[in-house]
Amino acid sequence: MSSDRYDYAVVGGGIAGLATAEILARSGRSVVLIERDKQLCLQASASQHGWFHFGSLYSIFPQNQFLRTMVGGVEDLLHYYTAFQGMNIDVTKEGRLAFPQHDGAWFRDEAIEYIVCARNDPDFDMRSFDGIRDYAKKLFFLLTWETAIKQFISRHQRFHKHNWAGEVPASQWIPRAGWTDYSREVITKPDDSNINLDRDTHFRIVGYDRPMRASAIITDLVRSLVGSGGEIMTSTEVERIEQAGGMRRLITKDDRDIGAGKVIVAAGKWLGHFLQRSQDVKVVASPLLVAYPAVASRNFVRMTPFVEKSVNHLHHVVDGHAYSLIGGGYFADPNDATAVDRAAEKLKEMARNVFPGLDRTEMLESYLGYKTEIVAQSGERNYQYLVREVDDGVFAVVPGKFSLAFSLAVNMFKRLTGEVPAVDLKLKAAAEIKPYIGLTKHAALVKTFNKKKTATQEMEGVPDLVIHH
Repeated sequence: MSSDRYDYAVVGGGIAGLATAEILARSGRSVVLIERDKQLCLQASASQHGWFHFGSLYSIFPQNQFLRTMVGGVEDLLHYYTAFQGMNIDVTKEGRLAFPQHDGAWFRDEAIEYIVCARNDPDFDMRSFDGIRDYAKKLFFLLTWETAIKQFISRHQRFHKHNWAGEVPASQWIPRAGWTDYSREVITKPDDSNINLDRDTHFRIVGYDRPMRASAIITDLVRSLVGSGGEIMTSTEVERIEQAGGMRRLITKDDRDIGAGKVIVAAGKWLGHFLQRSQDVKVVASPLLVAYPAVASRNFVRMTPFVEKSVNHLHHVVDGHAYSLIGGGYFADPNDATAVDRAAEKLKEMARNVFPGLDRTEMLESYLGYKTEIVAQSGERNYQYLVREVDDGVFAVVPGKFSLAFSLAVNMFKRLTGEVPAVDLKLKAAAEIKPYIGLTKHAALVKTFNKKKTATQEMEGVPDLVIHH
Protein backbone atom coordinates (compact mmCIF):
# COMPACT_ATOMS: atom_id res chain seq x y z
CA MET A 1 0.00 0.00 0.00
CA SER A 2 1.59 3.28 -1.15
CA SER A 3 1.23 6.43 0.94
CA ASP A 4 1.28 10.17 0.16
CA ARG A 5 0.72 13.19 2.44
CA TYR A 6 -0.88 16.55 1.59
CA ASP A 7 -2.29 19.56 3.39
CA TYR A 8 -5.59 19.04 1.57
CA ALA A 9 -7.18 16.26 -0.45
CA VAL A 10 -10.15 17.15 -2.65
CA VAL A 11 -12.38 14.26 -3.70
CA GLY A 12 -14.28 14.94 -6.91
CA GLY A 13 -12.91 16.62 -10.02
CA GLY A 14 -16.01 18.53 -11.08
CA ILE A 15 -16.02 22.31 -11.16
CA ALA A 16 -16.49 22.64 -7.37
CA GLY A 17 -13.59 20.34 -6.55
CA LEU A 18 -11.37 21.82 -9.25
CA ALA A 19 -11.99 25.43 -8.19
CA THR A 20 -11.40 24.57 -4.53
CA ALA A 21 -8.18 22.66 -5.24
CA GLU A 22 -6.94 25.45 -7.52
CA ILE A 23 -7.38 28.24 -4.99
CA LEU A 24 -5.67 26.17 -2.27
CA ALA A 25 -2.69 25.37 -4.50
CA ARG A 26 -2.49 28.95 -5.77
CA SER A 27 -2.23 30.11 -2.16
CA GLY A 28 0.70 27.83 -1.34
CA ARG A 29 -0.95 24.72 0.10
CA SER A 30 -0.03 21.19 -0.93
CA VAL A 31 -3.15 19.70 -2.46
CA VAL A 32 -4.24 16.66 -4.44
CA LEU A 33 -7.39 16.51 -6.56
CA ILE A 34 -8.79 12.98 -6.85
CA GLU A 35 -11.20 12.08 -9.65
CA ARG A 36 -12.56 8.66 -10.52
CA ASP A 37 -13.02 9.44 -14.24
CA LYS A 38 -10.18 9.61 -16.76
CA GLN A 39 -10.63 13.36 -17.13
CA LEU A 40 -11.93 16.23 -15.02
CA CYS A 41 -15.40 17.75 -15.13
CA LEU A 42 -16.99 14.89 -17.09
CA GLN A 43 -20.15 14.44 -15.01
CA ALA A 44 -22.49 17.27 -13.93
CA SER A 45 -19.95 19.92 -14.96
CA ALA A 46 -19.91 18.55 -18.51
CA SER A 47 -23.68 18.27 -18.82
CA GLN A 48 -24.55 21.89 -17.96
CA HIS A 49 -26.01 24.30 -20.52
CA GLY A 50 -23.04 26.60 -20.84
CA TRP A 51 -25.08 29.31 -19.11
CA PHE A 52 -23.19 31.38 -16.53
CA HIS A 53 -25.47 32.93 -13.94
CA PHE A 54 -24.73 36.48 -12.79
CA GLY A 55 -28.12 36.72 -11.08
CA SER A 56 -30.32 37.73 -14.02
CA LEU A 57 -32.62 34.71 -13.88
CA TYR A 58 -32.84 34.81 -10.08
CA SER A 59 -34.07 38.41 -10.13
CA ILE A 60 -37.54 36.89 -10.44
CA PHE A 61 -37.44 35.34 -6.96
CA PRO A 62 -38.90 37.45 -4.13
CA GLN A 63 -36.09 36.39 -1.78
CA ASN A 64 -33.06 38.65 -1.85
CA GLN A 65 -30.62 35.95 -0.76
CA PHE A 66 -30.53 33.96 -4.02
CA LEU A 67 -29.85 37.08 -6.06
CA ARG A 68 -27.34 38.40 -3.52
CA THR A 69 -25.39 35.14 -3.75
CA MET A 70 -25.32 35.19 -7.57
CA VAL A 71 -24.28 38.84 -7.83
CA GLY A 72 -21.71 38.19 -5.11
CA GLY A 73 -20.25 35.63 -7.49
CA VAL A 74 -19.44 38.42 -9.95
CA GLU A 75 -17.71 40.33 -7.15
CA ASP A 76 -15.61 37.27 -6.28
CA LEU A 77 -14.56 36.88 -9.93
CA LEU A 78 -13.49 40.53 -10.04
CA HIS A 79 -11.61 40.30 -6.73
CA TYR A 80 -9.84 36.94 -7.01
CA TYR A 81 -9.76 35.81 -10.67
CA THR A 82 -8.73 38.83 -12.75
CA ALA A 83 -5.17 37.50 -13.13
CA PHE A 84 -6.58 34.82 -15.44
CA GLN A 85 -6.36 36.20 -18.97
CA GLY A 86 -9.47 34.24 -19.86
CA MET A 87 -11.56 35.88 -17.12
CA ASN A 88 -12.84 38.56 -19.48
CA ILE A 89 -15.12 40.62 -17.22
CA ASP A 90 -13.83 44.18 -17.38
CA VAL A 91 -15.07 47.28 -15.59
CA THR A 92 -15.23 50.30 -17.91
CA LYS A 93 -14.22 53.82 -16.86
CA GLU A 94 -17.94 54.48 -16.35
CA GLY A 95 -18.10 51.58 -13.90
CA ARG A 96 -20.10 49.24 -16.16
CA LEU A 97 -19.33 45.62 -16.96
CA ALA A 98 -17.88 44.70 -20.36
CA PHE A 99 -16.95 41.34 -21.91
CA PRO A 100 -14.10 41.86 -24.42
CA GLN A 101 -13.60 38.87 -26.68
CA HIS A 102 -10.30 37.08 -27.33
CA ASP A 103 -8.96 33.53 -27.61
CA GLY A 104 -9.62 31.64 -24.40
CA ALA A 105 -12.24 34.12 -23.13
CA TRP A 106 -14.48 32.57 -20.47
CA PHE A 107 -17.66 34.47 -21.34
CA ARG A 108 -19.31 35.33 -24.63
CA ASP A 109 -20.60 38.87 -25.07
CA GLU A 110 -24.13 37.76 -25.91
CA ALA A 111 -26.87 38.49 -23.41
CA ILE A 112 -29.38 35.78 -22.55
CA GLU A 113 -32.85 37.12 -23.31
CA TYR A 114 -36.15 36.46 -21.58
CA ILE A 115 -39.32 35.96 -23.58
CA VAL A 116 -41.88 36.48 -20.84
CA CYS A 117 -45.42 35.17 -21.04
CA ALA A 118 -48.02 37.84 -20.26
CA ARG A 119 -51.13 37.22 -18.23
CA ASN A 120 -53.23 36.88 -21.40
CA ASP A 121 -51.19 33.80 -22.37
CA PRO A 122 -52.99 30.42 -22.37
CA ASP A 123 -50.71 29.39 -19.48
CA PHE A 124 -53.01 31.46 -17.26
CA ASP A 125 -56.31 30.22 -18.73
CA MET A 126 -58.50 29.69 -15.66
CA ARG A 127 -60.95 27.57 -17.64
CA SER A 128 -58.39 24.77 -17.90
CA PHE A 129 -57.14 23.16 -14.71
CA ASP A 130 -56.65 19.75 -13.09
CA GLY A 131 -58.30 19.82 -9.70
CA ILE A 132 -58.61 22.41 -6.96
CA ARG A 133 -54.87 22.52 -6.24
CA ASP A 134 -54.05 23.34 -9.86
CA TYR A 135 -56.77 26.01 -9.92
CA ALA A 136 -55.38 27.60 -6.76
CA LYS A 137 -51.86 27.62 -8.22
CA LYS A 138 -53.04 29.28 -11.42
CA LEU A 139 -54.99 31.90 -9.50
CA PHE A 140 -51.99 32.66 -7.29
CA PHE A 141 -49.68 33.10 -10.29
CA LEU A 142 -52.27 35.20 -12.12
CA LEU A 143 -52.46 37.60 -9.17
CA THR A 144 -48.71 37.79 -8.45
CA TRP A 145 -47.04 37.53 -11.86
CA GLU A 146 -47.21 41.23 -12.75
CA THR A 147 -45.59 42.20 -9.44
CA ALA A 148 -42.86 39.59 -9.94
CA ILE A 149 -42.05 40.88 -13.44
CA LYS A 150 -41.89 44.50 -12.26
CA GLN A 151 -39.40 43.43 -9.59
CA PHE A 152 -37.47 41.47 -12.23
CA ILE A 153 -37.20 44.54 -14.48
CA SER A 154 -36.31 46.86 -11.58
CA ARG A 155 -33.43 44.64 -10.51
CA HIS A 156 -32.16 44.45 -14.09
CA GLN A 157 -32.20 48.22 -14.29
CA ARG A 158 -30.07 48.42 -11.16
CA PHE A 159 -27.60 45.84 -12.47
CA HIS A 160 -27.04 47.79 -15.67
CA LYS A 161 -26.73 51.12 -13.82
CA HIS A 162 -24.51 49.90 -10.99
CA ASN A 163 -21.06 51.44 -10.61
CA TRP A 164 -18.88 48.35 -10.24
CA ALA A 165 -15.88 50.58 -9.55
CA GLY A 166 -17.67 52.30 -6.67
CA GLU A 167 -17.70 51.57 -2.96
CA VAL A 168 -21.23 50.12 -2.65
CA PRO A 169 -21.19 46.32 -3.20
CA ALA A 170 -23.43 45.22 -6.05
CA SER A 171 -24.65 42.27 -3.99
CA GLN A 172 -26.15 44.71 -1.48
CA TRP A 173 -27.49 47.36 -3.85
CA ILE A 174 -29.03 45.40 -6.74
CA PRO A 175 -31.39 43.08 -4.78
CA ARG A 176 -32.96 46.08 -3.02
CA ALA A 177 -34.35 47.57 -6.23
CA GLY A 178 -37.75 49.24 -5.83
CA TRP A 179 -40.56 50.76 -7.88
CA THR A 180 -38.50 53.86 -8.71
CA ASP A 181 -36.12 51.61 -10.68
CA TYR A 182 -38.90 50.22 -12.89
CA SER A 183 -39.13 51.24 -16.54
CA ARG A 184 -41.18 49.90 -19.45
CA GLU A 185 -38.54 51.15 -21.90
CA VAL A 186 -36.66 47.85 -21.65
CA ILE A 187 -39.70 45.85 -22.83
CA THR A 188 -39.89 44.93 -26.52
CA LYS A 189 -41.72 42.36 -28.63
CA PRO A 190 -40.14 39.02 -29.67
CA ASP A 191 -38.93 39.30 -33.27
CA ASP A 192 -37.26 35.98 -34.16
CA SER A 193 -39.11 33.96 -36.80
CA ASN A 194 -37.20 30.84 -35.74
CA ILE A 195 -39.00 30.88 -32.37
CA ASN A 196 -42.71 30.03 -32.37
CA LEU A 197 -43.98 32.11 -29.44
CA ASP A 198 -47.03 34.35 -29.83
CA ARG A 199 -46.01 38.03 -30.01
CA ASP A 200 -49.41 39.04 -28.62
CA THR A 201 -48.97 37.05 -25.41
CA HIS A 202 -45.22 37.46 -24.84
CA PHE A 203 -42.75 40.30 -24.42
CA ARG A 204 -38.95 40.42 -24.47
CA ILE A 205 -36.42 41.62 -21.88
CA VAL A 206 -32.64 41.49 -22.37
CA GLY A 207 -30.95 39.90 -19.36
CA TYR A 208 -27.39 40.14 -18.08
CA ASP A 209 -26.39 36.48 -17.74
CA ARG A 210 -23.92 35.26 -20.37
CA PRO A 211 -23.13 32.04 -22.24
CA MET A 212 -19.77 30.66 -21.13
CA ARG A 213 -16.98 28.62 -22.66
CA ALA A 214 -16.70 25.94 -20.01
CA SER A 215 -13.63 24.31 -21.57
CA ALA A 216 -11.73 27.62 -21.38
CA ILE A 217 -12.61 28.01 -17.69
CA ILE A 218 -11.64 24.45 -16.84
CA THR A 219 -8.39 24.69 -18.81
CA ASP A 220 -7.30 27.84 -16.98
CA LEU A 221 -8.10 26.39 -13.55
CA VAL A 222 -6.15 23.20 -14.29
CA ARG A 223 -3.18 25.21 -15.60
CA SER A 224 -3.11 27.18 -12.34
CA LEU A 225 -3.61 24.12 -10.12
CA VAL A 226 -0.75 22.16 -11.70
CA GLY A 227 1.44 25.23 -12.21
CA SER A 228 1.15 25.99 -8.48
CA GLY A 229 2.33 22.50 -7.53
CA GLY A 230 -1.04 20.82 -7.09
CA GLU A 231 -1.39 17.18 -8.09
CA ILE A 232 -4.19 15.46 -9.96
CA MET A 233 -5.06 11.77 -9.67
CA THR A 234 -7.54 10.62 -12.30
CA SER A 235 -9.02 7.13 -12.66
CA THR A 236 -8.81 6.94 -8.86
CA GLU A 237 -11.83 6.05 -6.75
CA VAL A 238 -11.90 6.74 -3.01
CA GLU A 239 -13.67 3.99 -1.08
CA ARG A 240 -13.49 5.38 2.45
CA ILE A 241 -12.10 8.14 4.63
CA GLU A 242 -10.60 7.26 8.01
CA GLN A 243 -9.48 9.35 10.98
CA ALA A 244 -5.84 8.73 11.93
CA GLY A 245 -4.37 10.70 14.83
CA GLY A 246 -5.17 14.21 13.64
CA MET A 247 -4.82 13.26 9.98
CA ARG A 248 -7.29 11.86 7.48
CA ARG A 249 -6.56 8.72 5.44
CA LEU A 250 -8.23 8.22 2.07
CA ILE A 251 -8.24 4.58 0.99
CA THR A 252 -8.72 4.09 -2.73
CA LYS A 253 -10.19 1.17 -4.60
CA ASP A 254 -6.70 0.14 -5.77
CA ASP A 255 -5.52 0.06 -2.12
CA ARG A 256 -3.69 3.36 -2.16
CA ASP A 257 -3.36 5.27 1.13
CA ILE A 258 -3.51 9.06 0.77
CA GLY A 259 -2.95 11.17 3.87
CA ALA A 260 -4.28 14.71 4.27
CA GLY A 261 -4.63 17.28 6.99
CA LYS A 262 -8.14 18.03 5.77
CA VAL A 263 -10.45 16.50 3.16
CA ILE A 264 -12.99 18.27 0.95
CA VAL A 265 -15.62 16.01 -0.60
CA ALA A 266 -16.97 17.58 -3.81
CA ALA A 267 -18.17 14.43 -5.49
CA GLY A 268 -21.50 15.79 -6.68
CA LYS A 269 -24.07 13.05 -7.09
CA TRP A 270 -21.90 10.59 -5.12
CA LEU A 271 -21.93 12.75 -1.97
CA GLY A 272 -24.36 10.39 -0.28
CA HIS A 273 -21.67 7.70 -0.39
CA PHE A 274 -19.56 9.76 2.01
CA LEU A 275 -22.08 11.68 4.09
CA GLN A 276 -24.24 10.47 6.93
CA ARG A 277 -26.40 13.60 6.82
CA SER A 278 -27.21 13.50 3.11
CA GLN A 279 -30.97 13.84 3.40
CA ASP A 280 -30.80 17.51 2.38
CA VAL A 281 -28.69 16.80 -0.72
CA LYS A 282 -30.85 15.92 -3.69
CA VAL A 283 -29.79 14.74 -7.13
CA VAL A 284 -32.19 15.29 -10.02
CA ALA A 285 -31.92 14.36 -13.68
CA SER A 286 -32.80 17.00 -16.25
CA PRO A 287 -33.02 16.11 -19.97
CA LEU A 288 -31.30 18.32 -22.55
CA LEU A 289 -31.75 18.26 -26.30
CA VAL A 290 -28.94 18.87 -28.80
CA ALA A 291 -29.97 19.94 -32.31
CA TYR A 292 -27.57 20.32 -35.24
CA PRO A 293 -27.53 22.56 -37.19
CA ALA A 294 -28.74 25.26 -34.81
CA VAL A 295 -32.49 25.95 -34.93
CA ALA A 296 -32.12 29.52 -33.63
CA SER A 297 -29.29 31.99 -33.15
CA ARG A 298 -30.41 33.70 -29.95
CA ASN A 299 -29.87 32.64 -26.36
CA PHE A 300 -33.18 32.91 -24.56
CA VAL A 301 -35.53 31.58 -21.90
CA ARG A 302 -39.30 31.42 -22.14
CA MET A 303 -40.16 32.73 -18.69
CA THR A 304 -43.40 31.60 -17.11
CA PRO A 305 -44.37 30.88 -13.49
CA PHE A 306 -45.40 27.42 -14.66
CA VAL A 307 -41.96 25.78 -14.64
CA GLU A 308 -43.07 22.76 -16.66
CA LYS A 309 -43.95 25.11 -19.54
CA SER A 310 -40.62 26.91 -19.66
CA VAL A 311 -38.01 26.32 -22.34
CA ASN A 312 -34.50 27.66 -22.83
CA HIS A 313 -32.14 27.74 -25.79
CA LEU A 314 -28.41 28.35 -26.01
CA HIS A 315 -26.53 28.72 -29.27
CA HIS A 316 -23.10 27.06 -29.25
CA VAL A 317 -20.30 26.41 -31.75
CA VAL A 318 -17.74 23.60 -31.88
CA ASP A 319 -15.17 23.27 -34.69
CA GLY A 320 -17.08 25.90 -36.66
CA HIS A 321 -20.38 24.00 -36.40
CA ALA A 322 -23.27 25.93 -34.80
CA TYR A 323 -25.80 23.92 -32.82
CA SER A 324 -28.64 24.38 -30.35
CA LEU A 325 -28.86 23.21 -26.76
CA ILE A 326 -32.45 23.12 -25.54
CA GLY A 327 -33.64 22.63 -21.97
CA GLY A 328 -36.82 23.05 -19.98
CA GLY A 329 -38.41 22.72 -16.59
CA TYR A 330 -38.48 18.94 -16.61
CA PHE A 331 -36.83 16.99 -13.80
CA ALA A 332 -36.92 13.41 -12.59
CA ASP A 333 -35.44 11.07 -10.04
CA PRO A 334 -32.42 9.59 -11.87
CA ASN A 335 -33.29 6.18 -10.39
CA ASP A 336 -36.80 6.23 -11.89
CA ALA A 337 -36.35 5.22 -15.54
CA THR A 338 -40.02 5.79 -16.37
CA ALA A 339 -39.98 9.31 -14.96
CA VAL A 340 -36.74 10.09 -16.80
CA ASP A 341 -38.18 8.91 -20.13
CA ARG A 342 -41.35 10.91 -19.53
CA ALA A 343 -39.35 14.07 -18.81
CA ALA A 344 -37.32 13.59 -22.00
CA GLU A 345 -40.46 13.14 -24.11
CA LYS A 346 -42.06 16.25 -22.61
CA LEU A 347 -38.98 18.27 -23.49
CA LYS A 348 -39.03 17.02 -27.08
CA GLU A 349 -42.73 17.85 -27.38
CA MET A 350 -42.18 21.36 -26.03
CA ALA A 351 -39.17 21.89 -28.31
CA ARG A 352 -41.10 20.85 -31.43
CA ASN A 353 -43.82 23.37 -30.58
CA VAL A 354 -41.36 26.23 -30.07
CA PHE A 355 -38.76 25.59 -32.79
CA PRO A 356 -40.18 25.11 -36.33
CA GLY A 357 -36.73 24.19 -37.63
CA LEU A 358 -36.36 21.17 -35.39
CA ASP A 359 -37.75 18.80 -38.02
CA ARG A 360 -35.05 19.91 -40.48
CA THR A 361 -32.08 19.10 -38.28
CA GLU A 362 -29.50 16.51 -39.25
CA MET A 363 -28.93 15.44 -35.65
CA LEU A 364 -31.31 15.47 -32.69
CA GLU A 365 -29.93 13.82 -29.56
CA SER A 366 -30.88 14.02 -25.90
CA TYR A 367 -28.87 13.34 -22.78
CA LEU A 368 -29.35 13.73 -19.05
CA GLY A 369 -27.81 16.47 -17.01
CA TYR A 370 -27.50 15.88 -13.28
CA LYS A 371 -28.04 18.61 -10.73
CA THR A 372 -26.91 18.20 -7.14
CA GLU A 373 -28.86 20.66 -5.05
CA ILE A 374 -29.56 21.52 -1.45
CA VAL A 375 -33.19 21.07 -0.42
CA ALA A 376 -34.56 23.74 1.90
CA GLN A 377 -36.54 22.76 4.99
CA SER A 378 -39.71 23.66 3.10
CA GLY A 379 -38.78 21.11 0.44
CA GLU A 380 -38.23 23.82 -2.18
CA ARG A 381 -35.13 23.97 -4.38
CA ASN A 382 -32.29 25.91 -2.80
CA TYR A 383 -29.79 27.57 -5.13
CA GLN A 384 -27.19 28.36 -2.46
CA TYR A 385 -23.91 26.51 -2.30
CA LEU A 386 -23.21 24.23 0.67
CA VAL A 387 -20.12 24.07 2.88
CA ARG A 388 -20.45 21.72 5.85
CA GLU A 389 -18.02 19.94 8.15
CA VAL A 390 -19.39 16.39 8.30
CA ASP A 391 -16.60 14.85 10.37
CA ASP A 392 -13.46 16.10 12.07
CA GLY A 393 -11.43 17.70 9.26
CA VAL A 394 -13.80 16.42 6.55
CA PHE A 395 -15.92 18.93 4.64
CA ALA A 396 -18.69 18.47 2.08
CA VAL A 397 -19.23 21.08 -0.62
CA VAL A 398 -21.97 21.45 -3.24
CA PRO A 399 -21.84 24.43 -5.63
CA GLY A 400 -25.58 24.54 -6.36
CA LYS A 401 -24.66 25.95 -9.77
CA PHE A 402 -21.53 25.76 -11.94
CA SER A 403 -21.47 29.56 -11.68
CA LEU A 404 -21.14 29.48 -7.88
CA ALA A 405 -18.03 27.28 -7.79
CA PHE A 406 -15.80 30.36 -7.59
CA SER A 407 -17.59 31.88 -4.59
CA LEU A 408 -17.64 28.46 -2.98
CA ALA A 409 -13.87 28.10 -3.47
CA VAL A 410 -13.12 31.58 -2.10
CA ASN A 411 -15.27 31.11 0.98
CA MET A 412 -14.04 27.57 1.54
CA PHE A 413 -10.45 28.84 1.52
CA LYS A 414 -11.26 31.60 4.01
CA ARG A 415 -13.01 29.12 6.30
CA LEU A 416 -10.20 26.58 6.18
CA THR A 417 -7.30 29.01 6.60
CA GLY A 418 -8.65 32.24 8.05
CA GLU A 419 -6.78 34.03 5.27
CA VAL A 420 -7.53 35.77 1.98
CA PRO A 421 -6.65 33.80 -1.19
CA ALA A 422 -3.62 34.75 -3.24
CA VAL A 423 -4.34 36.37 -6.59
CA ASP A 424 -1.03 35.84 -8.42
CA LEU A 425 -0.86 32.86 -10.76
CA LYS A 426 1.66 30.27 -11.89
CA LEU A 427 0.38 28.65 -15.05
CA LYS A 428 1.38 25.33 -16.59
CA ALA A 429 1.54 25.25 -20.38
CA ALA A 430 -1.87 24.46 -21.86
CA ALA A 431 -0.47 21.57 -23.92
CA GLU A 432 0.82 19.82 -20.80
CA ILE A 433 -2.55 19.69 -19.04
CA LYS A 434 -4.60 18.84 -22.13
CA PRO A 435 -5.01 15.15 -21.14
CA TYR A 436 -7.05 16.24 -18.11
CA ILE A 437 -9.59 18.22 -20.16
CA GLY A 438 -12.64 16.75 -21.86
CA LEU A 439 -15.47 18.25 -23.90
CA THR A 440 -18.90 19.18 -22.63
CA LYS A 441 -21.44 16.49 -23.49
CA HIS A 442 -23.32 18.63 -26.00
CA ALA A 443 -20.12 19.62 -27.84
CA ALA A 444 -18.93 16.01 -27.85
CA LEU A 445 -22.20 14.84 -29.44
CA VAL A 446 -21.93 17.36 -32.28
CA LYS A 447 -18.23 16.72 -32.77
CA THR A 448 -18.78 12.95 -32.97
CA PHE A 449 -21.70 13.35 -35.39
CA ASN A 450 -19.68 15.49 -37.80
CA LYS A 451 -16.69 13.20 -37.55
CA LYS A 452 -18.86 10.22 -38.55
CA LYS A 453 -20.52 12.28 -41.27
CA THR A 454 -17.14 13.19 -42.76
CA ALA A 455 -15.95 9.59 -42.57
CA THR A 456 -19.11 8.39 -44.35
CA GLN A 457 -18.68 10.94 -47.10
CA GLU A 458 -15.07 9.87 -47.61
CA MET A 459 -16.07 6.20 -47.76
CA GLU A 460 -18.67 6.97 -50.41
CA GLY A 461 -15.89 8.39 -52.56
CA VAL A 462 -15.24 11.65 -54.31
CA PRO A 463 -17.54 12.37 -57.29
CA ASP A 464 -16.00 11.94 -60.73
CA LEU A 465 -14.16 15.02 -61.90
CA VAL A 466 -15.79 16.98 -64.71
CA ILE A 467 -13.11 18.07 -67.15
CA HIS A 468 -13.86 21.14 -69.25
CA HIS A 469 -12.12 21.45 -72.61
